[in-house]
Amino acid sequence: MPTRSTSSVQPITPAVRVAIWRRLLAQPWPVWVRALVVLGLYGGYFLLGGGLQGERMPFDAGHYWELAVGFQQHHQSFSLLNFHDPTRGYLAALLQFPALMVRFFTGCSMPTAAKVMGTGWATLLFAFLIPEVWQSVSRRPVSGGRWLLLILLAFCFWRDYFSFTTTDMPALSLLLLALWAVSRAGISWWLVAGLSLAAAFNSRPMYLAAVLPTLLLAGWWNRQHQGLGWVRWLALAVGVSVALAPQLAINRLYFNSNSPLVLARVSSQQTTPLYLKQLTWGTRVLRYDTNQDRALIYADSAGLALLRREGLREYQSYTQFLWVAARHPLNYGWRYVRHLFNGLDVWQPTPYLFQKYEPVRFWVQLLNYSVLGAGLSVLLRLPPGRLPGWPRAGMLLALLLPCLVAIPTAIETRFLLPLHLLLLALAAFWFSPGQLRQWPRLAVVLLAGLWLGGCFWLSDSTARTLQPDQLKTLVDD
Repeated sequence: MPTRSTSSVQPITPAVRVAIWRRLLAQPWPVWVRALVVLGLYGGYFLLGGGLQGERMPFDAGHYWELAVGFQQHHQSFSLLNFHDPTRGYLAALLQFPALMVRFFTGCSMPTAAKVMGTGWATLLFAFLIPEVWQSVSRRPVSGGRWLLLILLAFCFWRDYFSFTTTDMPALSLLLLALWAVSRAGISWWLVAGLSLAAAFNSRPMYLAAVLPTLLLAGWWNRQHQGLGWVRWLALAVGVSVALAPQLAINRLYFNSNSPLVLARVSSQQTTPLYLKQLTWGTRVLRYDTNQDRALIYADSAGLALLRREGLREYQSYTQFLWVAARHPLNYGWRYVRHLFNGLDVWQPTPYLFQKYEPVRFWVQLLNYSVLGAGLSVLLRLPPGRLPGWPRAGMLLALLLPCLVAIPTAIETRFLLPLHLLLLALAAFWFSPGQLRQWPRLAVVLLAGLWLGGCFWLSDSTARTLQPDQLKTLVDD
């Protein structure tokens, strides 16, 4: 007599589940999956009350909002020529205009509108640009697990920047878009590259330092593409011209200048460049943070003493700055090492201190120093065959030269955002604990202890220089 067949379906054991997850995390994820993850992470965080609360935008974020409102002065028709700020570019304000539209159509608060726009920027930056740029230069996609690690690390250190109407994240995204677009063969992508490159340095003038490396990178990629080389360059030039034409018209109309670049002056009455003033502030200040109601200034006693000895209140020219720095190389060299460290020393995930972070600051710093150390170890252990060459060198220069320009200024952590994210990416995408097995365990422990101890010592020495409110004149005229 035939027997009844039993079911062949076997239960999924824990070992099988682990194998499935490992396989899933080891494979590259499509863009739409990455986008859903970022949308879920930031959207959920903001819906649960994360980020800025209230009705208004503080400090620079509020100023950018007001500049965006200014495109429709006195409720008249929209016009780019209504913009007349000598310090910032018109695109710094125009990038915030979508948040105004969100608020206009929904009646939500300023922070809520900024979070909607910020979630979009986070999705563009993390779900598309960073992994695609990485793949374009490394020739290999990022696995889902390592990409997810980067997203979680960036969320720990930078998440609340996406709830403010500032230009830090949009400008970096636009620069990365330009760097990625020139790697495409299509003419339309080179038009996009020109538009996004010009928008990046118009909204954040520090990215002017990235223009030459980007053009060199474009030349390298153009040789790899087939035909129509001059058409691509024409498209790139058209994109830059279209983005800068309104700035040229604004400068002519309000400031009697024929420059298509941001004038970057403190006011329309003063002709001293803002960057020259920043060099003075950078000699006086080790670090600059902002609370919701006041500036947090960490004074550089050595810099203040040097300026007094030199009889200087501020540098009158770039030549004078270079001459003074050349006569005191150790003084300025150590100062800028500290600026570099302070720019990477993230204490809180926000541009403005709107809540108390002291209870968790130690753990944030510990994680930050550990990840930065992992990223640096990747750089130090690269074999000669994997050292940067074109296009990697061009990409690195485009990202790092703006950071180099920012180091002599009154440093803020957001100024070194490209470098910090680069080190996070190196740690997340390339670092493996197995790489340390080649070293004696005692040596690893000693090196890690020295690195972490040195980082905490430098951070604490800066924190002790915080000045009271009445000494805000350190950076004021």
